[in-house]
Amino acid sequence: MKLTTWNAEWLDSHWGVVSGKYTPGQNLFPHPAPQLDEARRKIDAVKALMARIDPDILFLCEAPQGEPEMQAFTDGEMPDYELITRPAGADYLIEGRQWLWFLMKTPLANLSAPELLDIAVWRSFAASASPSIREDGTWSVAIPRLRDFGNITDVPVSTRADHDYHRHPQTLRFSFGGARHEIIGAHLKSKFVGSNPRRRRPDESFEDYAQLISVKRFLAKAHGARVKLSSEAANIRAYIDQRFSQEADPSIFVVGDLNDGPGKELLEREYLLHDLLSNLQGEVFFARRFLNHALFDQPQALRWTARFDDRLDPARDPHILLDHILFTQALTSAGTSPLRVRTDAGRVEHLAFEEVESLFGAGSLSDHRPVSVLLSPRDTP
Repeated sequence: MKLTTWNAEWLDSHWGVVSGKYTPGQNLFPHPAPQLDEARRKIDAVKALMARIDPDILFLCEAPQGEPEMQAFTDGEMPDYELITRPAGADYLIEGRQWLWFLMKTPLANLSAPELLDIAVWRSFAASASPSIREDGTWSVAIPRLRDFGNITDVPVSTRADHDYHRHPQTLRFSFGGARHEIIGAHLKSKFVGSNPRRRRPDESFEDYAQLISVKRFLAKAHGARVKLSSEAANIRAYIDQRFSQEADPSIFVVGDLNDGPGKELLEREYLLHDLLSNLQGEVFFARRFLNHALFDQPQALRWTARFDDRLDPARDPHILLDHILFTQALTSAGTSPLRVRTDAGRVEHLAFEEVESLFGAGSLSDHRPVSVLLSPRDTP
């Protein structure tokens, strides 16, 4: 069984032109709708990529907005798959045009009773595990600010603000081998903060660069975005912790675009902000709850899914890992899940991606590359 996660980069815009929802050139955020030939080329390239990767379960980020559009895309372009949807009238709690969907090959879907977890259940579990999370799915974050009080300038204060998911994680549950399995699909808060300072020169110290007014403003916004992003990861972690209070060894995956940045390592060094992935994986002090990474045994040079030219940190390698597949100890060799992740089972789909772009043109697919992991029945040698 092959599980793949992929951010298809504004697929809604391209499919919307092909389906007739949008007109070519229509004003859409953040880019105008593409011309019909460009849109059709992308859809054909997506089909070719999926044919090469051949996932049994696909989690798609930045996919078409709304169930009718995504169902039409599935029926027309991926007819071998079933789109996993919610009951009629149920809310996906996704804002904007970057929707999250699970697709499953029809034979597997017919055997495994797939469904999406009710978001009310998620909210209840997360709130039970963390006193910071409310039953309505919101929580508070503390954003640092500098304020003037009378003649006293630059007094550090903390602004408390409510936060929730712009795109609520979607959780696929299915049966295999007599057990239930969960795949939490997430596309966390964007690193986009609405502005960009000038690029930091390679020979420019961060201390000098950070004195620029435009950079100070940007860093304040980036800091706030980072706090909110980390709090979303903590919400997922709270849900997982509650699942461990219900089962000794739950079979759970976390997949998707976790959107680290901007200035990832720089903000961690300069502001003592914790690493997002570590926040999600958990602590080794609670080893049975720690999440493993599907790419942990892959060569460093291949562990990247996007190129990001960091204006704050120009010396940083632009090849970054934004898209992840994590899994609980139940799926390791010592676990109890009927499914198992063996050595060398995870990979970034560089070969398939570059083959397709060589046929359809550079930039025809996405600014992200897919990540896959092979799942084996535990009783196979």
